[in-house]
Amino acid sequence: MRRDLHFDPIKTLAALETSAPASTYQGPRAIRDSKSLMSGIMQWFDKPCRVLDLGCGPKDQKLPVEFLCHSYVGVDYDSTKADLLADGHALPFRSESIDCVLSYAVLEHLHNPYIAISEIERVLRPGGLYVGTVSQGEPFHHSYFHHTAWALLSLLDSRPSLRPVRMWPSGDTLGSLGRMGSYSKPVRKSLALLDAFNIATPWLTPRMARLPAKDLQIDAIHRAGSIAFLVEKVASCA
Repeated sequence: MRRDLHFDPIKTLAALETSAPASTYQGPRAIRDSKSLMSGIMQWFDKPCRVLDLGCGPKDQKLPVEFLCHSYVGVDYDSTKADLLADGHALPFRSESIDCVLSYAVLEHLHNPYIAISEIERVLRPGGLYVGTVSQGEPFHHSYFHHTAWALLSLLDSRPSLRPVRMWPSGDTLGSLGRMGSYSKPVRKSLALLDAFNIATPWLTPRMARLPAKDLQIDAIHRAGSIAFLVEKVASCA
């Protein structure tokens, strides 16, 4: 495992694309909305590829992936709908045999994300793509490690051939608490209203209006309930 003592999350984040990919996907929607992730996959691959859905759950991403003419395999450790029952810490695939790994809200549920990211790196071919989301400000939902943007970048930095390409917010923390928190219904509705109010009244924080667009995007990432990402495997890890 590489340990770069000079890793600077501020500079690394500033160098990334920090907005969602252009919305080009117009196919069927999954239960867990992945339109921005599918748009990223569309823009990355120009021919059919093999997509591994790690932590596939109900396999709701199968239809969007196959709409893009890619082959799909869903892996989970306990889902009866998975194509393969497997542990994300020991993936049953040959090295460099997968074009794209998709993990929608999975990393936070893994006992050791450093082992899992090593496995993701191993099975991805050079030039392949790792796309997904990870929890940051969401409430506990059988999760071990929620990741800030810095934590996610640090995790990726531990693998020498993984290069983050893009990172963006996937819902605000207030909205996530209102949607997922184990509060009473009035409290959850109040949180949802606060989220809508915050979005509708940017003028209440005039200093934000003076910030460059890039700083606003990074601020939104730091306030996000979950964070979406695109990561490239740039070279063989052999």
